[in-house]
Amino acid sequence: MTDTTTDLPTGTDAAVREYVRALLHARLADEQARQERIRAFEKAGHRIIGGGQTSGGSDDVQTWEITDWRTGDLIVNGTGGYTAYDEATQRLDPDGKWLHIDSFDEDGEDEEGGTEVEPVGIPDSLADALQDWLGMSSTPDEDIAEFVGWSVEEVSRHREEACPPAPKARGRGWS
Repeated sequence: MTDTTTDLPTGTDAAVREYVRALLHARLADEQARQERIRAFEKAGHRIIGGGQTSGGSDDVQTWEITDWRTGDLIVNGTGGYTAYDEATQRLDPDGKWLHIDSFDEDGEDEEGGTEVEPVGIPDSLADALQDWLGMSSTPDEDIAEFVGWSVEEVSRHREEACPPAPKARGRGWS
């Protein structure tokens, strides 16, 4: 029979907490680098857009929209699926200066990729679970702050991602 009453070695506890802190630091650094890339493209004359397909519709009507990522303003919306979306993009951005915000994601899909944090002193499966826990929007900053010994404000700053502003009132109709 295994003795389950023995306390964990303090080194393991410290390793887990340090790993979560390192993940938080990496997340902040990745977001700051992402913001720098966005600003550089904007400075070079690019417009960062958001949006895309908004419904597949049970009635076979496929809707979409294109928004200004920085302001949340609706640029255009319509029906007709990917083809109509692509046509609107070509019509409104003939010089190819629009870049979709998804192209700046730090999840490893772009050439920059996210910062890898090596788990030291903990199993890889536990490291994966901690990454998931940290990335879940349902995980309160308060829980993380208590676990790592930081203020809630500091945890919030490290977990924050630059998100587009809430969409403004739709000024244009379907195009």
